[in-house]
Amino acid sequence: MDKRTSQSRFLKAIEVPIEPGSAALLVIDMQYMNTHPDYGVARMAKERGRFEGLSHLFETLPSTIQNIRRLQRAFRGAGMEVIFVKIQSYTQDGRDLSPGYREKGLFAPPGSKDAEIIEELAPLPNEVVLTKLSTGAFTSSPIDAVLRYMGIKSLVVTGVNTNYCVETAVRDGYDRGYNVALVSDACTTIVKEQHEATIEGLDNIMCKVMSTDEVLAAIPKVS
Repeated sequence: MDKRTSQSRFLKAIEVPIEPGSAALLVIDMQYMNTHPDYGVARMAKERGRFEGLSHLFETLPSTIQNIRRLQRAFRGAGMEVIFVKIQSYTQDGRDLSPGYREKGLFAPPGSKDAEIIEELAPLPNEVVLTKLSTGAFTSSPIDAVLRYMGIKSLVVTGVNTNYCVETAVRDGYDRGYNVALVSDACTTIVKEQHEATIEGLDNIMCKVMSTDEVLAAIPKVS
């Protein structure tokens, strides 16, 4: 049974060329603030007695991290870019963050553990790490200019949270003319049903939904 949205069935299939020189792996918000039980969002949830509400996120993070690592190795091995985006203010008090982030306490100052990419996915010394001040990477970071200067036309998107920052990056990237693939088993979120609804709603509308194995199979083999 075709689970795609009714609109997507009638549209031309989205194709995402994954080729050296024009494709990049985009890793969204895989920092301690969003992915570690002792920092950021999880710490706030514990303080409010609501940590159990994050159970799906932390149950699925190990496989999500493993799949992103597999993609990192493959992209690096093929000479393709791995680009990171993270939430971080430029100031120590966070006054430059979007009002919504300030109100929610989503605050990772420069040099903090919250702002650091988790060790399992650590950037290599010459890889691009961009900071954003809001949900949207394209709204509050220089990512669009960086991608265009590097000649990137296709984005393979991973990270957290599927229905928040990841979805926003997919939509904004598509609207700016990029070929976008969303890796369904290399992203996750707090509520399982919201992850599934986002994947289904975006597929063949604003991106091509692919599994990690499908992306790996599409990467040209280096001789």
